Amino acid sequence: MLLLAVATTAVVVLAGLVGDPRPATTAARLTAPEGATPSPNERALTLSRDLPEPRDGAEPRDRAEPRDRAEPGERARRSERRPARRQIPTGGPGIFDRAAVSARSAEDTYGATTYTVEIERTLPFDADEVADVVGETLSDPRSWTGISDVELAQVADDADLRILVATPDTTDELCAPLETRGRVSCRNGDLVVLNALRWAHGIPDYRGDLAGYRTYLINHEVGHALGYSHVECPGAGEPAPVMMQQTYGLGECTRNSWPADD
Repeated sequence: MLLLAVATTAVVVLAGLVGDPRPATTAARLTAPEGATPSPNERALTLSRDLPEPRDGAEPRDRAEPRDRAEPGERARRSERRPARRQIPTGGPGIFDRAAVSARSAEDTYGATTYTVEIERTLPFDADEVADVVGETLSDPRSWTGISDVELAQVADDADLRILVATPDTTDELCAPLETRGRVSCRNGDLVVLNALRWAHGIPDYRGDLAGYRTYLINHEVGHALGYSHVECPGAGEPAPVMMQQTYGLGECTRNSWPADD
């Protein structure tokens, strides 16, 4: 019996925005804030490292999936059951779509730290959906509003903070002079920059709990904007403080997404 070898080529298309943005969103082009030059101490306090540096100095890469030794038919059935892994473009246009929010009076936000939520174009995330996650996190009694006197409120513009989900290259630009290396999230001045790679895929220590990792990431970076610094693991088996660099590894601690559970 003749065996016919058929070569196939997989083409991965990174989806960008098609058509005009929704009327409810606002596009904004961002550049790194002028004069944002943290001291070495500030740099250590505001940079959230993601993954440990490789021992050989090579650039880190995603772990390879183990070879699947199942029969072809079974592999096909598995692939149908598995959700597609979101593809994150390395770079983007530096233009952000802002999540819609109902108009709020000055009285509604008086005394509150205000923020916008914005997503860089070409990323496969909806700005309003991300804003819902951010809002639910920051308004939770286990978050900063529940354990301190701070109030946080999303607004349409002219905010104290801009919470951004950005491509790796744009993250590097906005976080400079902090070294994010395409893998790291940061707080730089009034910018809270969440690296899209981490937002999409999390980290190994939160495998199976992407929602929990996103909660941690929001609380951690906003915590820096509120003046909180990095802390270490308090001891074996203890919940990792939310201001610990959990993306760098949990050490002997267990994962934890909330300031109230430190």
